[in-house]
Amino acid sequence: MKRGFTLTEMLIALALTAVAITIISEGVRHTLNFQHHLQSIREHRETQVVTLEAIRARLEHLVPAKRLGEAEILFYGQPRHMVFLSADPGYPSAAGVYEYTLYLTGGEDEDSAPAPPQLILTRRPLTDLGEFARPSPGETRSWTLPLSEPLVFGYAAAGASPAATWQDTASYPALVTLTAEGSIIPALTVRLPRARQGAEDDQSAREASL
Repeated sequence: MKRGFTLTEMLIALALTAVAITIISEGVRHTLNFQHHLQSIREHRETQVVTLEAIRARLEHLVPAKRLGEAEILFYGQPRHMVFLSADPGYPSAAGVYEYTLYLTGGEDEDSAPAPPQLILTRRPLTDLGEFARPSPGETRSWTLPLSEPLVFGYAAAGASPAATWQDTASYPALVTLTAEGSIIPALTVRLPRARQGAEDDQSAREASL
C-alpha cells in the first residue's frame, strides 16, 4: 500500500516553494529596476546630446556683426546667459538672421529657488540691428530643453583658457564652452566662425561714407 505525504511534509514543501518564489521575484524586481535605471540614464544622455547639438548648430552659424557707425560687437556672454546673431538657412523657418537668447537654469548660485537644469532658448527675426538684446514681444519663439546637470558657459580667445564672461566688446571669442559646475572638462566646445576680412572692409567703407 503506497504511503502519502504527511501534513508536515506538505507544509515544509509549501514553505520551501514560497521561499523559492520570493527569491526569484526579488531577483526579477532588482533586474527590472536596474534596467529601468539604465534606460533612464540613457534617455538623460540622449536628451543632453540633443540639447547640446541644438546649441552647437546655432553657434556654428553665428553672424559677426556691429551696429552701423559703432565699434561694439553684437554679442553678450555671461555664465548662464548668452545673446548672439545666427543665420538660419531657411528650414524649418524662413531664411534670415535671427537673434538667439540662451538661458541656463539650475545650480547653486541662482538668486531664486533652484530650478531643474535646462536650457531656455528664444529666437526672433532681427531686421534692425539697433534692436539687438532689447526685449520685443513680436514674432518671438521659445523652447525649453532639459539638461541632465547644471551647465555654465565659458568664453575663450584664441589660445586662452575659457573665462566666465566675455568682456571684449570689440571682438568675438574664438570658442564657447559648456561645462558642468565643478568640472574642468567641457561637455561642449564650439569654435565660432570669424568675420571675413572682405566683409569687415565693406562695413568700414560704408561707415566712412556716412
